[in-house]
Amino acid sequence: MEYTIQNGQLTLTASSHGAEARSLHGLGSAPWGWLWEGKASVWGRWAPICFPWCGKLDEGWFEDKGKRYYGGQHGFIRDVEHTLVEQGEDVLKFRFDWEADEERWPWSFTFETCHKLEGNSLVTTCTVTNRDKRPMPIQLGFHPGLRCPFDPDKTPQDYQIRFEKPEALDGTEIFALDEHVFDNDSICFPDLKSDWVQVEEKGTGRYLRVDTKGFPFVLLWSKPGIPDFVCIEPWTGYPGPGHELMGRPGATLLESGASFARTQRITVG
Repeated sequence: MEYTIQNGQLTLTASSHGAEARSLHGLGSAPWGWLWEGKASVWGRWAPICFPWCGKLDEGWFEDKGKRYYGGQHGFIRDVEHTLVEQGEDVLKFRFDWEADEERWPWSFTFETCHKLEGNSLVTTCTVTNRDKRPMPIQLGFHPGLRCPFDPDKTPQDYQIRFEKPEALDGTEIFALDEHVFDNDSICFPDLKSDWVQVEEKGTGRYLRVDTKGFPFVLLWSKPGIPDFVCIEPWTGYPGPGHELMGRPGATLLESGASFARTQRITVG
């Protein structure tokens, strides 16, 4: 089910499926809004959340206490139904409770997602609480599909990625977009100095900015040719070789009863 909130500047629609933001309108957006529309023939998602791991598992499985658990890319929190537990004028809060099983994930946890509109920003905070008796290895990431180009009379080449500080491969703060830049999948930037990264329209300076402070990995991704979207993805962890979850770069071992939270801010400017 989908739910809509607004604050006078932005209007957000989010789905209980994956607690995923589905559309963001306002502040000069074209009719289709600031987020990718989830066209199934291209990429059938909008702004999924990655949990309890980011990226792919080595050979498609991990091991716990001698048992193999098979899983797809980016975990499974994006593929399950969440429960709406709070709806205000400018806030939506979803909750998902997972009971440990021997098929998918052998730890019990609660996952809460709070979407809040603050001025010209969408602020999404995800909080996981370990309800299991033993520590739980986790990674958490955001995967928003940002509209690019913003308007139908533009092309992706009329845009660029700007880092707050010099980070790009050529030592500048600008990462150029062309039709072949994502031919080999995503591009990862570890340990950024920048507190934000944005998709920016060259002629006007309009932007969609994603805050990246506190995330050790930030990825840029789109499909080859950049079919109307670019993802700026702040992750706490990254794929790695081997089948031990704590061997994956950036993995966090969450103690029993403890909580772990991270926030993504998308700002329209």
